[in-house]
This record gives sequence, C-alpha cells and structure tokens, in this order.
Amino acid sequence: MEIGEKLKSLRKENGLTQTELAKKLNIGQTTVAAYENGTHEPQIFSLIAYADYFGCTVDFLVGRDEDYIRTDIRREQPLTEEERRLIVLYRSLNEDMRDMLMKQVQVMKDSRLNKG
Repeated sequence: MEIGEKLKSLRKENGLTQTELAKKLNIGQTTVAAYENGTHEPQIFSLIAYADYFGCTVDFLVGRDEDYIRTDIRREQPLTEEERRLIVLYRSLNEDMRDMLMKQVQVMKDSRLNKG
C-alpha cells in the first residue's frame, strides 16, 4: 500500500474528514488531499505528525513495517486485533462520547473490583 493510501485509510478508520485531520495536524486540507492522492510526498516532519497522531511508527507509514503499533507500546504487551479495533472505534467518537465511555468503563471496573 502506498503512503497516500495508508494515510487516507488511517484518516477514514478514525472517522475524520480531510479538513478535521488538517486542523489536528496544523496543516492545510489541500496538503492532506495531496498526500492522500499521491500528488505530493509528505516530508519527514509531516510523517512524524501523522505517526504521533495515529499512534503508529513512521516505518509503518512508509511501508517498512507492517506492524501498526509503536515500538514503545509494543514492548509492554502487543495489542490483540480486538484491542486495535477498540482503539479505532474510540478515536472515531467525539469528546463527549469518549467521556461517557470512559465513565462507563470506570463504573464497570469499580463494580468488578467490589465483587472480587
């Protein structure tokens, strides 16, 4: 998969428009479009910004590594496919929905701790 295709796929998996992603990365929407369409190759600082935002490695973005997860996370314990899907779903939520989800998860965790 080419860099542009990978960047577009990550953006869509996270439920973002080009404009939304551009704002988050502090770049122009036309720049995001040019990267995704393959008419412009991202510079290293842009690749780092994408990698930081999506929690992956630059090597993953440029096709040198097929493992999505960053090395510092990988050392602790690899994520399962289900955990990866959960991260993608979480990132697609707006801030209010994320807050509600985190509160619900905390209630579930507290309930489990109180039973055990």
